[in-house]
Amino acid sequence: MCVALGIVAAGIAARLQPDGSDTPREARLPLALAACGGAVLGAYLLELPADLLGWTAAPPAGAAGDALPLGGRTVLGGILGGWLAVESAKPRLGIRTPTGDAFALPLAVALCCGRFGCLFAGCCVGVECAPSPFALVDAAGTPRVPVPVIEIAFHAAAALAIAVATRLGRARGRRLAVYVATYAALRFVLEEWRPHPELLLGMSWYQFLAIALAALGATTAWRRTRRARQDQ
Repeated sequence: MCVALGIVAAGIAARLQPDGSDTPREARLPLALAACGGAVLGAYLLELPADLLGWTAAPPAGAAGDALPLGGRTVLGGILGGWLAVESAKPRLGIRTPTGDAFALPLAVALCCGRFGCLFAGCCVGVECAPSPFALVDAAGTPRVPVPVIEIAFHAAAALAIAVATRLGRARGRRLAVYVATYAALRFVLEEWRPHPELLLGMSWYQFLAIALAALGATTAWRRTRRARQDQ
């Protein structure tokens, strides 16, 4: 239900946001299809090794997420896959300008709605913690760090910030990159409070994905900021 709501809300956000993209209108549908296809592929493929090799924590008893079809999915892999798919499609469409601005607000809205789904399903939980008014209680009655709530708040605030930046014409060509880099940095920290097993250097599989995504977003934002200053 929340996934469908997220798709609808993202579509509405895309239609209502001011046109702050340099992407030709005729190329927007092919890019959107590339983004969606790459996101689905990345979400499944980059979760597959974690599922097969035990790099992900089992969901708590009673969580709806333990019955997902075709295995689990990872948001980090979805963003990576969508980004790479769009960048691969742009040369074939003859596009040389940044296209991420058109995707930033819809993505933030979709992820905010999606994390409500995690919250209601009881998946993507935090580690066990002491009882407190801020803790989430799972289906077994165990208090946990409210990781999904933190992500919901982040994406909601990011959506508002992106909408304001678009309205004011700020950070043109860099909004998606900045948003993605910031989210990846947050995810790296939040993974410390998720019960995933350590893979290497004390970090989980998802922290390595977060590092890759943060590097991609940060370097893209830096290059485009530098180019914008040179053009002034």
